[in-house]
This record gives sequence, C-alpha cells and structure tokens, in this order.
Amino acid sequence: MQTSRYGYFRRLVHAAIALFGLGLLGVGMLFYFFGFQGLQAKLGAETTSILYMYHKSFGLVVLVLALFVFFMRKRGGVPPYDPPLAMLLRLPSKLIHWLMILALIVMPILGLIGTIAGGHPVSFFDWSLPQLVSENKALSEQFFHYHMLVGWVLLGLVAIHLAAAYLHGAIAHDKVNSRMGLF
Repeated sequence: MQTSRYGYFRRLVHAAIALFGLGLLGVGMLFYFFGFQGLQAKLGAETTSILYMYHKSFGLVVLVLALFVFFMRKRGGVPPYDPPLAMLLRLPSKLIHWLMILALIVMPILGLIGTIAGGHPVSFFDWSLPQLVSENKALSEQFFHYHMLVGWVLLGLVAIHLAAAYLHGAIAHDKVNSRMGLF
C-alpha cells in the first residue's frame, strides 16, 4: 500500500529543522541587527557567548539533518500527492524545497568557515571542533557576508513555503499539509 505521507521519522526531522531553523534565523537576525558587541551590551557577555555557542551548535545539527533530507530525497524521492498536484504547482514546490535544502546545507558551512577564518573556536555544545582553515579576517568577513545573504534568501523561501502551506490548508483544503504533519 502506497501512502501519500512521509514516514514518521522524516516528519520528525522536518519538525526539528523547522524548529531549530527558525530559532537560528531569529538569533542570526539579532547578531545581524545588533552585532556581537551590541548584543553583549544588551544581554551581557556571558549570555551573548552562550547564544553564539548554541547558534553554532544547532547550526551544525541543522546541517546534519539537511544532509539527511538531501540524501533521503535523492534516494527515496517523495510520496505521491493524493490527489495529484497540477504541474504548475508541482514545479515551483519542487524548486522551493530543493532551494531550502541547499540553503540549509550551504549556510552552516559558510558560517563554520567564517568562524574558523575569523580565529574563533567552533564549538559543538561542549566540544571544540578542529580549525580547518588558517586565520584570515578578510576571508571570514566574506564568508559571513554570504552566510547572511543565504539567511535572507532562506527566510524568503520559508515565507513562500509557509504561505503555500496556508493556502493548501485554509483555501484549497487538500491533503498536502498532512504529508508532513506529525499527527
């Protein structure tokens, strides 16, 4: 029997990426608008450092989850729509999903390299990761710039994704949202 829903584990991964990803985007915006020193002035040095450490740690978690989604999608594809989605809806949906997956993979890598090139330790919760590149402030700034740009693109993609989910649930009343729903 073929189902139009993703498996439960895959739906849990989707929920985790959504939860962590939105939190990371929110914290990233705090760093964008206030800067590290600005946040230190508002929140204190210890809280800002903890926030930054968790931002890096959960960014790596999202990277691993996004890689999982990428390989699962390449290997297993996606369940069929029931009822089938029109081609004009299916193609943009596919594009948005692949762009989000790509952004969720590229963004943490850019942040990781930017952090290391900036001479800062990369921590994964309580563990320090090896320095993969030598310190280079100009390279760090460039990678953080791209990290930020991908963040804005991802935010736009998420907005489109959420708007489409709303349209499917509130207007079309089709079963599209149940494909990824936890319950």
